[in-house]
Amino acid sequence: MRATLGDKILIGCFILIIVLLFSTMKTGTKGDWVVIEVNQQEVSRHRLSQDRVIPVTGRLGVTKVEIANGKARIRHSPCNNKICIKAGDIRFADRLIACIPNRVIVRVLGKQQRGVDAIVG
Repeated sequence: MRATLGDKILIGCFILIIVLLFSTMKTGTKGDWVVIEVNQQEVSRHRLSQDRVIPVTGRLGVTKVEIANGKARIRHSPCNNKICIKAGDIRFADRLIACIPNRVIVRVLGKQQRGVDAIVG
């Protein structure tokens, strides 16, 4: 079965709509703060704009959190799988990286928080 001219026009319209939708999507709200938690307790808060390395002691040992160029990441962790290190950088509000074995969470916050219902990101 061959595609008719109408089918091709319809497919082209769908592709155009999809491209327009993806190009107008907002990637995230700018982050302002990095909050570090250990065992669900906030242990430190730092500006995302100030470069630094923060050592944090968790259940297994020291996790090093790096803030550089407006992004945060876990640079070193004593856990076995290193999934938290492989997670890469975060810079938008309401994003987080968790080292579950060491019970360390690194979270980026913005000026306006979206709340619990928006954790889908």
